[in-house]
Amino acid sequence: MVMGVVKGKLAKVMYGSVKIAGLSTWSMSGYEPQTLEDTEFGDTVQAFVFGGAGNPGNVTFSGNYDSADPNGQDAFSAACKAEVPLTNLYFYETATKYWAVAPGGEILPTKCDAIVMERNALGKIDFAGKISAAVMTRYGT
Repeated sequence: MVMGVVKGKLAKVMYGSVKIAGLSTWSMSGYEPQTLEDTEFGDTVQAFVFGGAGNPGNVTFSGNYDSADPNGQDAFSAACKAEVPLTNLYFYETATKYWAVAPGGEILPTKCDAIVMERNALGKIDFAGKISAAVMTRYGT
């Protein structure tokens, strides 16, 4: 029986209509509902209930450093340094299915230009963002 597996080799991260070059990994931490403690005097184990605002999570992406990617790696880094929230960052799992922040939300770039250079390896770079005001939503077919 074949399950709905997704091969990572088709994945990519798009900043607007531009593919960010060199990337080999992206991840989303996922949505976390807020829980509130609801323990009373006499309880011997803590009790919790759902309440308040949930945490929409974080996104991270990384790969090979590309110093000649002005519209991808450099553009995201510029938005990060200028503290510009983004609504046009897309995380593709296949050629037609992708994740993006839902309408009304944004991604705050929180990490850029985290570069590692090793003597016998390609340079690596890491990026991150905090999802705000909406959850990540899957689009496409």
